[in-house]
Amino acid sequence: MEQHYALLEAAVSCGSPSRGTEFAYDALVRAGLPALLGDAACYPMEKLDPCAHYPPNLLHLDTVMAVSRTLRANLLTALERGQFPMVVGGDHSIAMGSLAALSEFYGPDQIAVVYIDAHADINTEETSVTGCIHGMDLAAACGLCGEALTVGRQKVNLLGKNLYILGGRSVDPPEYGILAAQSAHLYTPEQLAGAGLERALGEILPRLAHKRVHISFDVDSLDPSQFTSTGYQIPNGLTLAQVHTIIQSVLGTGRTCCFECVEYNPTLDRDGKDLATLLELFRLVFRTLAGL
Repeated sequence: MEQHYALLEAAVSCGSPSRGTEFAYDALVRAGLPALLGDAACYPMEKLDPCAHYPPNLLHLDTVMAVSRTLRANLLTALERGQFPMVVGGDHSIAMGSLAALSEFYGPDQIAVVYIDAHADINTEETSVTGCIHGMDLAAACGLCGEALTVGRQKVNLLGKNLYILGGRSVDPPEYGILAAQSAHLYTPEQLAGAGLERALGEILPRLAHKRVHISFDVDSLDPSQFTSTGYQIPNGLTLAQVHTIIQSVLGTGRTCCFECVEYNPTLDRDGKDLATLLELFRLVFRTLAGL
């Protein structure tokens, strides 16, 4: 049966310290992404101003949560229509909305997350030094944060044992303890170097066999030599070839139910090189899912 795709906007940047990622969806749509995905159904979103009043440990809380709640509703609609969701952020706080929808639709024990990111994003509002919510989305999804970061009907949308972070190299000290307590899996770029990537995938892929898998790709997982249009350029990152291998391998399980791409800032992409990189990545996702 032919697969139909949904392209969902998650327009927010104030979950992070910098601005510009709220325009990623517009840049990709103008570049022809809907047609590249087989004339995908588009779910645009109103761009909200960052709210002026918020708790000091939850910056721009109301705006961030409004975006995640709208994304949750739109993603549930796409799933109910039988569409495969492709989400474009926005900063990584939007994963709260994605995971809320996927967990409500499939069940929290059925969701596994392959999280390709330089960061662990599993601080709570108590452990975060910055108060930026894009560093708390996984903690919120695991039910470790307060009610202010609950997006949908459920507090727990992900079990830590079903979380696989690949490319993490900027991890805060408290996050190591949270990851261990949640039985989550962290693979650093050093562990993925050379034959390490094949070994890691050999461990991960069999564990995905009976799950619905969400791939959440943050462009800052890439080494700055590969991609620069993001608020975080952290050395010693993954190569494009490694990211392609990870995504193709996970998609090849036939268990993937959603793909999202976050933290691309088109205002920093002066020559459009990184936009072309992302279009090629989405083309890879589409062709792999279509068996081409």
